[in-house]
Amino acid sequence: MAQSRYRLTAALQEQIVAYIRAGGFPHIAAEAAGLPRHLFARWLERGQRADAPAAYREFARAVMEAQAQARLHAELTALTDKPLDWLKAGPGKDSADNPGWTNPGKPRSASADGADKGQIWAEVLALLGRCAEGLAAYPEARAALAAWIAQLPATPPDKGARKMA
Repeated sequence: MAQSRYRLTAALQEQIVAYIRAGGFPHIAAEAAGLPRHLFARWLERGQRADAPAAYREFARAVMEAQAQARLHAELTALTDKPLDWLKAGPGKDSADNPGWTNPGKPRSASADGADKGQIWAEVLALLGRCAEGLAAYPEARAALAAWIAQLPATPPDKGARKMA
C-alpha cells in the first residue's frame, strides 16, 4: 500500500481548527490547510470510531469543539449586535417543543399527535351539549344553542367548508 503524503500532525490539526473557529466550514478549512476534502471526511469518520487511534479521536473532538465555538461566537455576536434578530431567529426562538422568548410556538396539528379528528369533533359536540344543559335556567338561550347544535354536522367539517354562522 502506498504511503499517503498527508499526515495528521498537531500543526495541521491546529491550522484546520483555527480556520473553523474563525467561522469557516470544516471541509473548506481543511482544504485551506492543504488537506483534501475526502481525506478530511475520512479522518473525521475514523476519529469517531471507538477503536480509532488517539490522534484521530482527538482530531474529531477538536473539530467538533471548534465548530461549537464558532457557532457560539456567532450567536453571541448576534445577541450583542442584533438582539431582536437573535430572539426571533436564534436560540431564543420559539418552537413547538421548546418555548422561547418571542411569539408562542405554533401548536402541533392534531394528526401529528395521533389524535383522531372524529374523536375531537365528538368531544366538541358533547361539550356543547353540556353547555346547553347548563342553560336550563335560561330557556331562550338554551333553545337557541340547541337549535344551533342541531345544525352542526355529525362528523368534522372539511377545512374548506364554510363556517357556521
